[in-house]
Amino acid sequence: RSFGDILHRMKDLCRYISNFDSDAHAKYKNQVVYSTMLVFFKNAFQYVSNIQPSLFQGPNAPNQAPLVLLEDVTNIYGDTDIDRNKHIHKKRKLAEGREKTMSSDDEDPSGKARSRHITVNKADLANSIEVLESFKLARESWELLYSLESLDKEFTRICLSWKTDTWLWLRIFLTDMIIYQGQYKKAISSLHHLAALQGSHSPQQITGQGSLENQRALIQLATCHFALGEYRQTCEKVLDLMCYILLPIQEGGKIQEEQPKVKSKFRKGSDLKLWPCTSRAIMPYCLHLLLACFKVS
Repeated sequence: RSFGDILHRMKDLCRYISNFDSDAHAKYKNQVVYSTMLVFFKNAFQYVSNIQPSLFQGPNAPNQAPLVLLEDVTNIYGDTDIDRNKHIHKKRKLAEGREKTMSSDDEDPSGKARSRHITVNKADLANSIEVLESFKLARESWELLYSLESLDKEFTRICLSWKTDTWLWLRIFLTDMIIYQGQYKKAISSLHHLAALQGSHSPQQITGQGSLENQRALIQLATCHFALGEYRQTCEKVLDLMCYILLPIQEGGKIQEEQPKVKSKFRKGSDLKLWPCTSRAIMPYCLHLLLACFKVS
Protein backbone atom coordinates (compact mmCIF):
# COMPACT_ATOMS: atom_id res chain seq x y z
CA ARG A 1 0.00 0.00 0.00
CA SER A 2 1.42 3.41 -0.98
CA PHE A 3 1.71 6.36 1.39
CA GLY A 4 -0.93 8.16 -0.64
CA ASP A 5 -3.32 5.25 -0.17
CA ILE A 6 -2.67 5.18 3.58
CA LEU A 7 -3.35 8.89 3.89
CA HIS A 8 -6.53 8.63 1.83
CA ARG A 9 -7.75 5.78 4.05
CA MET A 10 -7.04 7.79 7.20
CA LYS A 11 -8.93 10.79 5.81
CA ASP A 12 -11.94 8.56 5.19
CA LEU A 13 -11.71 7.14 8.71
CA CYS A 14 -11.66 10.65 10.20
CA ARG A 15 -15.04 11.37 8.67
CA TYR A 16 -16.69 8.78 10.89
CA ILE A 17 -14.45 8.69 13.95
CA SER A 18 -16.68 11.01 15.98
CA ASN A 19 -19.58 8.55 15.62
CA PHE A 20 -17.79 5.73 17.44
CA ASP A 21 -18.19 4.92 21.13
CA SER A 22 -15.35 5.76 23.52
CA ASP A 23 -13.46 2.47 23.17
CA ALA A 24 -13.71 2.37 19.39
CA HIS A 25 -12.91 6.08 19.20
CA ALA A 26 -9.67 5.60 21.15
CA LYS A 27 -8.72 2.62 19.00
CA TYR A 28 -9.30 4.35 15.68
CA LYS A 29 -7.85 7.63 16.92
CA ASN A 30 -4.55 5.88 17.60
CA GLN A 31 -4.70 4.17 14.23
CA VAL A 32 -5.18 7.50 12.46
CA VAL A 33 -2.46 9.25 14.47
CA TYR A 34 0.22 6.60 14.06
CA SER A 35 -0.54 5.84 10.42
CA THR A 36 -0.64 9.52 9.50
CA MET A 37 2.54 10.19 11.47
CA LEU A 38 4.26 7.48 9.44
CA VAL A 39 3.20 9.20 6.21
CA PHE A 40 4.16 12.62 7.57
CA PHE A 41 7.64 11.88 8.88
CA LYS A 42 8.59 9.63 5.98
CA ASN A 43 7.61 12.18 3.33
CA ALA A 44 8.88 15.23 5.21
CA PHE A 45 12.23 13.45 5.58
CA GLN A 46 12.18 12.48 1.91
CA TYR A 47 11.60 16.10 0.91
CA VAL A 48 14.32 17.60 3.12
CA SER A 49 16.88 14.89 2.32
CA ASN A 50 16.55 15.85 -1.34
CA ILE A 51 16.63 19.64 -0.99
CA GLN A 52 19.42 19.65 1.62
CA PRO A 53 21.18 16.28 1.33
CA SER A 54 24.27 17.39 3.25
CA LEU A 55 22.29 17.08 6.50
CA PHE A 56 22.25 13.31 6.11
CA GLN A 57 25.41 12.55 4.13
CA GLY A 58 29.04 12.09 5.02
CA PRO A 59 31.94 14.27 3.84
CA ASN A 60 32.59 12.04 0.80
CA ALA A 61 29.03 12.24 -0.52
CA PRO A 62 28.32 13.59 -4.04
CA ASN A 63 28.51 17.36 -4.26
CA GLN A 64 24.88 18.43 -4.78
CA ALA A 65 23.80 22.01 -4.23
CA PRO A 66 21.03 22.43 -1.65
CA LEU A 67 17.73 24.00 -2.68
CA VAL A 68 15.68 26.68 -0.95
CA LEU A 69 11.97 27.44 -1.42
CA LEU A 70 11.35 31.08 -2.37
CA GLU A 71 8.70 33.30 -3.90
CA ASP A 72 9.23 33.45 -7.65
CA VAL A 73 9.61 37.22 -7.87
CA THR A 74 10.73 36.98 -11.49
CA ASN A 75 7.18 35.92 -12.38
CA ILE A 76 5.55 38.47 -10.13
CA TYR A 77 7.43 41.54 -11.27
CA GLY A 78 9.44 40.45 -14.27
CA ASP A 79 6.96 41.76 -16.83
CA THR A 80 5.58 44.69 -14.84
CA ASP A 81 6.68 48.30 -15.07
CA ILE A 82 5.26 51.07 -12.94
CA ASP A 83 4.71 54.39 -14.60
CA ARG A 84 6.86 56.81 -12.63
CA ASN A 85 4.65 59.70 -13.70
CA LYS A 86 1.63 58.35 -11.82
CA HIS A 87 0.64 59.88 -8.53
CA ILE A 88 2.15 58.36 -5.41
CA HIS A 89 -1.23 57.28 -4.05
CA LYS A 90 -1.81 55.20 -7.17
CA LYS A 91 1.51 53.48 -6.59
CA ARG A 92 0.52 52.75 -3.03
CA LYS A 93 -2.77 51.27 -4.18
CA LEU A 94 -0.89 49.06 -6.61
CA ALA A 95 1.53 47.95 -3.91
CA GLU A 96 -1.29 47.27 -1.47
CA GLY A 97 -3.08 45.21 -4.09
CA ARG A 98 0.00 43.12 -4.71
CA GLU A 99 0.62 42.68 -1.02
CA LYS A 100 -2.96 41.47 -0.60
CA THR A 101 -2.46 39.01 -3.44
CA MET A 102 0.76 37.60 -2.08
CA SER A 103 0.07 37.28 1.63
CA SER A 104 -2.74 35.26 3.16
CA ASP A 105 -1.88 35.95 6.79
CA ASP A 106 -4.96 38.12 7.29
CA GLU A 107 -7.25 36.26 4.90
CA ASP A 108 -6.86 32.57 5.67
CA PRO A 109 -5.34 31.80 9.08
CA SER A 110 -5.25 28.06 8.40
CA GLY A 111 -3.62 28.33 5.00
CA LYS A 112 -5.19 24.98 4.09
CA ALA A 113 -7.23 26.23 1.17
CA ARG A 114 -4.26 27.91 -0.49
CA SER A 115 -3.08 25.96 -3.52
CA ARG A 116 0.20 27.08 -5.02
CA HIS A 117 2.48 25.93 -7.78
CA ILE A 118 6.12 25.00 -7.07
CA THR A 119 8.58 24.92 -9.95
CA VAL A 120 12.09 23.52 -10.04
CA ASN A 121 14.59 23.10 -12.85
CA LYS A 122 15.12 19.47 -13.83
CA ALA A 123 18.88 20.06 -13.83
CA ASP A 124 18.73 21.08 -10.16
CA LEU A 125 16.58 18.16 -9.01
CA ALA A 126 16.32 15.11 -11.25
CA ASN A 127 13.54 13.46 -9.21
CA SER A 128 11.54 16.66 -8.79
CA ILE A 129 8.15 15.00 -9.33
CA GLU A 130 8.72 12.52 -6.50
CA VAL A 131 10.12 15.21 -4.18
CA LEU A 132 7.19 17.57 -4.73
CA GLU A 133 4.78 14.67 -4.20
CA SER A 134 6.51 13.96 -0.87
CA PHE A 135 6.08 17.62 0.09
CA LYS A 136 2.38 17.41 -0.77
CA LEU A 137 1.78 14.20 1.20
CA ALA A 138 3.66 15.50 4.24
CA ARG A 139 1.71 18.76 4.14
CA GLU A 140 -1.65 16.99 3.88
CA SER A 141 -0.66 14.60 6.69
CA TRP A 142 0.20 17.53 8.94
CA GLU A 143 -3.16 19.15 8.22
CA LEU A 144 -5.00 15.90 8.99
CA LEU A 145 -3.19 15.50 12.32
CA TYR A 146 -4.44 18.94 13.36
CA SER A 147 -7.93 18.59 11.90
CA LEU A 148 -9.46 17.10 15.07
CA GLU A 149 -8.75 18.01 18.68
CA SER A 150 -8.21 14.39 19.72
CA LEU A 151 -5.65 13.85 16.95
CA ASP A 152 -3.98 17.16 17.72
CA LYS A 153 -3.53 16.32 21.41
CA GLU A 154 -2.04 12.89 20.78
CA PHE A 155 0.29 14.10 18.02
CA THR A 156 1.43 17.06 20.13
CA ARG A 157 2.10 14.75 23.09
CA ILE A 158 4.28 12.49 20.96
CA CYS A 159 6.17 15.41 19.42
CA LEU A 160 6.91 16.83 22.86
CA SER A 161 8.23 13.49 24.11
CA TRP A 162 10.41 13.14 21.00
CA LYS A 163 11.59 16.77 21.25
CA THR A 164 10.89 17.31 17.57
CA ASP A 165 11.30 21.06 18.03
CA THR A 166 15.06 20.41 18.11
CA TRP A 167 15.14 18.54 14.79
CA LEU A 168 16.75 20.83 12.24
CA TRP A 169 15.53 18.88 9.22
CA LEU A 170 11.93 18.96 10.47
CA ARG A 171 12.10 22.72 11.07
CA ILE A 172 13.25 23.16 7.46
CA PHE A 173 10.19 21.27 6.24
CA LEU A 174 7.76 23.09 8.55
CA THR A 175 9.13 26.46 7.45
CA ASP A 176 8.70 25.58 3.79
CA MET A 177 5.17 24.36 4.48
CA ILE A 178 4.25 27.62 6.23
CA ILE A 179 5.71 29.65 3.36
CA TYR A 180 3.72 27.51 0.92
CA GLN A 181 0.56 28.31 2.90
CA GLY A 182 1.33 32.02 2.60
CA GLN A 183 1.54 32.46 6.37
CA TYR A 184 4.50 34.81 6.21
CA LYS A 185 4.31 36.19 9.75
CA LYS A 186 4.35 32.66 11.11
CA ALA A 187 7.12 31.80 8.67
CA ILE A 188 9.29 34.60 10.04
CA SER A 189 8.92 33.18 13.57
CA SER A 190 9.74 29.72 12.25
CA LEU A 191 12.79 31.07 10.44
CA HIS A 192 14.15 32.62 13.63
CA HIS A 193 13.75 29.19 15.23
CA LEU A 194 15.52 27.64 12.23
CA ALA A 195 18.41 30.11 12.49
CA ALA A 196 18.80 29.26 16.18
CA LEU A 197 18.86 25.53 15.40
CA GLN A 198 21.45 26.01 12.67
CA GLY A 199 23.59 28.01 15.07
CA SER A 200 23.40 25.26 17.69
CA HIS A 201 24.68 22.64 15.24
CA SER A 202 28.35 22.35 14.45
CA PRO A 203 29.31 24.27 11.31
CA GLN A 204 28.57 22.15 8.29
CA GLN A 205 31.00 21.59 5.50
CA ILE A 206 30.22 23.92 2.63
CA THR A 207 29.10 21.89 -0.37
CA GLY A 208 30.94 23.68 -3.12
CA GLN A 209 32.10 27.22 -3.71
CA GLY A 210 29.50 29.84 -3.03
CA SER A 211 27.10 27.55 -1.19
CA LEU A 212 24.70 29.40 1.09
CA GLU A 213 22.93 26.51 2.80
CA ASN A 214 23.83 27.83 6.25
CA GLN A 215 22.09 31.11 5.32
CA ARG A 216 18.81 29.43 4.35
CA ALA A 217 16.91 31.32 7.05
CA LEU A 218 18.30 34.69 5.93
CA ILE A 219 17.33 34.07 2.29
CA GLN A 220 13.79 33.05 3.21
CA LEU A 221 13.42 35.92 5.69
CA ALA A 222 14.04 38.35 2.84
CA THR A 223 11.33 36.82 0.67
CA CYS A 224 8.84 36.68 3.58
CA HIS A 225 9.34 40.35 4.45
CA PHE A 226 8.88 41.17 0.78
CA ALA A 227 5.62 39.21 0.61
CA LEU A 228 4.35 41.15 3.64
CA GLY A 229 5.16 44.45 1.96
CA GLU A 230 7.97 45.14 4.45
CA TYR A 231 10.41 46.42 1.86
CA ARG A 232 12.90 48.06 4.22
CA GLN A 233 13.39 44.79 6.11
CA THR A 234 13.66 42.98 2.77
CA CYS A 235 16.51 45.23 1.67
CA GLU A 236 18.23 44.82 5.04
CA LYS A 237 18.14 41.02 4.80
CA VAL A 238 19.36 41.09 1.21
CA LEU A 239 22.29 43.33 2.15
CA ASP A 240 23.13 41.04 5.08
CA LEU A 241 23.02 38.10 2.69
CA MET A 242 25.46 39.77 0.30
CA CYS A 243 28.19 39.30 2.92
CA TYR A 244 28.02 35.55 2.27
CA ILE A 245 27.77 35.63 -1.52
CA LEU A 246 30.83 34.85 -3.62
CA LEU A 247 30.93 36.30 -7.10
CA PRO A 248 30.70 33.42 -9.59
CA ILE A 249 33.75 33.05 -11.79
CA GLN A 250 32.93 33.10 -15.51
CA GLU A 251 34.88 30.54 -17.48
CA GLY A 252 36.89 31.94 -20.37
CA GLY A 253 35.58 35.42 -19.72
CA LYS A 254 32.17 34.48 -21.09
CA ILE A 255 29.15 36.14 -19.60
CA GLN A 256 26.38 33.77 -18.78
CA GLU A 257 23.39 34.45 -20.98
CA GLU A 258 20.19 35.27 -19.21
CA GLN A 259 17.54 32.64 -19.68
CA PRO A 260 14.44 33.88 -21.50
CA LYS A 261 11.61 34.58 -19.12
CA VAL A 262 8.57 32.40 -19.48
CA LYS A 263 5.36 34.09 -18.45
CA SER A 264 3.57 32.15 -15.79
CA LYS A 265 0.15 30.67 -16.52
CA PHE A 266 -0.67 30.96 -12.83
CA ARG A 267 -2.00 33.95 -10.93
CA LYS A 268 0.72 36.41 -10.08
CA GLY A 269 1.92 36.04 -6.54
CA SER A 270 1.01 32.34 -6.37
CA ASP A 271 4.21 30.76 -7.67
CA LEU A 272 7.08 29.38 -5.63
CA LYS A 273 10.36 27.95 -6.85
CA LEU A 274 13.09 25.75 -5.44
CA TRP A 275 16.29 27.69 -6.13
CA PRO A 276 19.83 26.30 -5.86
CA CYS A 277 21.30 27.65 -2.65
CA THR A 278 24.45 28.96 -4.36
CA SER A 279 25.85 32.39 -5.11
CA ARG A 280 25.31 31.91 -8.85
CA ALA A 281 21.56 31.46 -8.36
CA ILE A 282 20.90 33.57 -5.27
CA MET A 283 22.66 36.76 -6.39
CA PRO A 284 20.34 37.32 -9.41
CA TYR A 285 17.37 36.46 -7.20
CA CYS A 286 18.42 39.09 -4.66
CA LEU A 287 18.75 41.68 -7.42
CA HIS A 288 15.23 40.86 -8.62
CA LEU A 289 14.03 41.24 -5.04
CA LEU A 290 15.68 44.65 -4.62
CA LEU A 291 14.32 45.89 -7.94
CA ALA A 292 10.84 44.73 -6.99
CA CYS A 293 11.11 46.65 -3.70
CA PHE A 294 12.09 49.83 -5.53
CA LYS A 295 9.23 49.45 -8.01
CA VAL A 296 6.49 49.24 -5.40
CA SER A 297 7.93 51.55 -2.75
